Amino acid sequence: GALVLTAFSFNSDGAKSVDWAITGLALYLAFFSLGVGPGAWLIPSEIFATSIRAKAMSIATFFNRITATVMASTFLSTVNAIGWGSFFFLLAGICGVFIIFFFFMLPETKGRSLEDMSVYFAELTNDTSLLEAEQKIIQQRTSPAVEMTPTPGGRKK
Repeated sequence: GALVLTAFSFNSDGAKSVDWAITGLALYLAFFSLGVGPGAWLIPSEIFATSIRAKAMSIATFFNRITATVMASTFLSTVNAIGWGSFFFLLAGICGVFIIFFFFMLPETKGRSLEDMSVYFAELTNDTSLLEAEQKIIQQRTSPAVEMTPTPGGRKK
């Protein structure tokens, strides 16, 4: 809504259009900070299993920064090509697509443990390799340590 308000303000004339543009941008920044903004950090931390979370967060951060770089480096070129109003309509459309995607494709994690999420994604993708790897790690941690006894000749069993 805030981006559409901003887009309309750039497509209209008059002193009021500046007020609407500032209001629209302020609303966008406020709602982005409360909603989608932290999502890039929150969603990966909630859905990835602990055994792969560090690597997955690194990859997610890398793509987040690449996307931000592409947006920042193409911003002025895009505005010059399509105009300010059209650019904000484009951003509003992209946000709408992401809202629909998140609503239908993002699983609810409230009240679910990370292990539950691992099982959920394993069932969803029919890939139990991560679950098997986690189970193997747990078994290695809980099994008694093998004692190394010296043998004649200095070699260990």
